Amino acid sequence: MNKMVGTSPSAAAYGAGETSVCFVIDPEPIFRQDFSNRLRGAGVEIIEFGNSARLLESLDDHTPDVIFLSISADDPFDCMRALSSLASSSFAGRLQLIGRCEPRFFESVCKFGQHLSLTMLDPMKKPVDFAEVRKVVHQQKLVRVIASADDLSLSDALAQNWTTFWYQPKIDPWNKLVAGAEALVRFIHPKLGVVSPGHFLGGSREEDLQELAKLALEHALKVSANFERLGIPLSIALNMSVESLLKLPVEALVRKHRPLSGQSPGLVIEVAERQAINRINVLKAKSAELAKCGISLAIDHCGRGHSSFQMLSQIPITEIKIDHSFVRDCDKDRARANVCKTIIQMAHNFSAKATAVGIETAAEAQQLATHECDFTQGYLFGKPMTEQQLTNMVMTSRHGASPQ
Repeated sequence: MNKMVGTSPSAAAYGAGETSVCFVIDPEPIFRQDFSNRLRGAGVEIIEFGNSARLLESLDDHTPDVIFLSISADDPFDCMRALSSLASSSFAGRLQLIGRCEPRFFESVCKFGQHLSLTMLDPMKKPVDFAEVRKVVHQQKLVRVIASADDLSLSDALAQNWTTFWYQPKIDPWNKLVAGAEALVRFIHPKLGVVSPGHFLGGSREEDLQELAKLALEHALKVSANFERLGIPLSIALNMSVESLLKLPVEALVRKHRPLSGQSPGLVIEVAERQAINRINVLKAKSAELAKCGISLAIDHCGRGHSSFQMLSQIPITEIKIDHSFVRDCDKDRARANVCKTIIQMAHNFSAKATAVGIETAAEAQQLATHECDFTQGYLFGKPMTEQQLTNMVMTSRHGASPQ
């Protein structure tokens, strides 16, 4: 499969404020995902690994500031092998050990790393206190700030017009074309530059979240209209909470901003599986209203098959998005591959499409292709980008040249 590269706008274009990239290597899926999500909430870009097998390979594509590396008293040699590999590759970042080990065990491994000329931070003992995570983020300057990002609020961002929307392409793997894109919010602070949504969204007022959802919908409709003017029917998706979907005047907004001829494939509103399962009846009624104005529903973060089955049997869902935790390493992990296969088959059984998100390697994409996954999305094909960059990518993939 050909790799389509989409480069995100550099934060340097807006000033300082770009977040760091860090690796989290831990064999415990629940801990790893929770720990990584906390770092993401603090404004750090995270790449997760279940073990260190792909560590050196990933260093070819990324330069992490800090690697959070799990150490197990049962198998300390895996951690030491990782340290040796990092030393041989002249890794210049910092190492943060995590584990359930005794202090003297941590100390011996840290000394081993220091002997290899690696920069070792004070280890963290599981369970990790969130305050410790934030301390590392600030002490190591993983979010490069000019002022404190902790003081930012969504109310400020909306009032000062700091919000913008980038788009991550969705690829049709069979013809290698950009088949759609997902809208993602970004905040451009005049001094901090590109700031992670995590700094703004936590603890936000309901009315501010509603306003943000409205802006996202309006922007997605305008982007859809712009692509129709170019003669390209591109499906645009955006994630929205069930509460926002039920409260917003979606139909009125569509009438105001809908594409010129109405021949667009329309918008796809993605609702999280865990939210939708508790609101099946109201979503069933709402879906009929949305269908009249060309909007369809998709299930996001899918992974609990029984929940999705219940929704698919009652609500006309057009797309299921396979959670990235199952997509990652699906070419190597049979259990994850089977989950992906089951979700794809379930989607097809209900005449819906399946989209795999978070794809980073060609091997993962190939594995999903063997299960006839309809669409693919992830860094392998393109990172979130501006509307203009998305337009250039779409035109290049379809016509071999960018628009004038």
